Parts: sequence; C-alpha cells; structure tokens
Amino acid sequence: MNIELSKEDLMLINMLLSKEEGMTRVEIHHCFSRDYKNFLKEREKHIGDLLARIKEALAAIKE
Repeated sequence: MNIELSKEDLMLINMLLSKEEGMTRVEIHHCFSRDYKNFLKEREKHIGDLLARIKEALAAIKE
C-alpha cells in the first residue's frame, strides 16, 4: 500500500512519533509488569523504525 504525504504531513508525523517515543521510554522506566514492559519495548522499537523511515522520506524530499 502506498500513501502520498506532503512534506508538512511527514514533519508532523515525525514530531508526533518523536513525542510518543519519549513518552514510551518514560512509561517503560516506570513499568513494573514484565509482560507490559516487553510490549512497550516492542512498541518503542516499532516507533523507532517508523521514525527512521519518515526521516529517510524527508531527506529524499529535500534533495
């Protein structure tokens, strides 16, 4: 599936994901449940992967 996004859309998604990544790290730090902590770590990894793809798309637009 392909979705067309403008540069502004990508910048907003980047900002929102960056904020969520930080909030997830804090939640991991305060979490006591091992299962939920593992879930949060997987979510953090997924967010990081998405951020990398968004940054790559933004770099391609600037060229």
